[in-house]
Amino acid sequence: MSEPGLTLAVSRKVRGLEIDLTAARNPMITTLSKSLYTCGTLTCLKVKALVLDDIPEEYPICLASLRYLYLSVSSQVSAHMFIGKLTAGAPLLKKSIWDPVTIGPYFGKLEHFCMCTCSPLWWDSLIAFLQYSPKLRYLQLTKSCNLRRCFLWAEPITTSLPKCLSSTLQTLEWRDYTDTQFDKDVISFLLKNVTCLTKVKVVPVFTTAGHIEKLRIRTYLSNLSRGSTACQLIFP
Repeated sequence: MSEPGLTLAVSRKVRGLEIDLTAARNPMITTLSKSLYTCGTLTCLKVKALVLDDIPEEYPICLASLRYLYLSVSSQVSAHMFIGKLTAGAPLLKKSIWDPVTIGPYFGKLEHFCMCTCSPLWWDSLIAFLQYSPKLRYLQLTKSCNLRRCFLWAEPITTSLPKCLSSTLQTLEWRDYTDTQFDKDVISFLLKNVTCLTKVKVVPVFTTAGHIEKLRIRTYLSNLSRGSTACQLIFP
């Protein structure tokens, strides 16, 4: 979609937009139309390879109907200021997906969050993010790119855990679970410390694994300690 096309879509009261700003897909678009940031009808926005440093500070942001946001950032020197303005201008925002995650106190109303598990720092970023999401009800972990590295586990201090882990978080979905020691440590921690969980769905990355391997993973996860007596484990 060209820049004039974006302006036209906004003028026609578009409700959903998906924009790929990578050079290979849209070499003619370098910035988004100013009118996009004040589109009152937009409920779902997906933007890939956004360069936040190209967005003027004076741009007003008022997305009164925005509920779902996917944002993949290429450069984020000014990320804190931009995301603060964006979330302030989107009072109905309920679901957000960030890649990479930018931490900040902007997500007090967020209920649904999806986290990419490819970054070496994804777990630290997630814990920091959850500190600012007291109303989070649904957490999805997934692998959105092909990068996968060996990570070292560092258990958070239990005396300063995010509020949502004990008050609102009800559903955890983990796609592309690898059954590595790191992933085992993470899911063990979550099952033990999220005390209001009602449903946990785990989908292994090797979906074609044999029956014995799947049974081994299922048995291991089923035997983990759970902080919620109502927690139900679901396997595909």
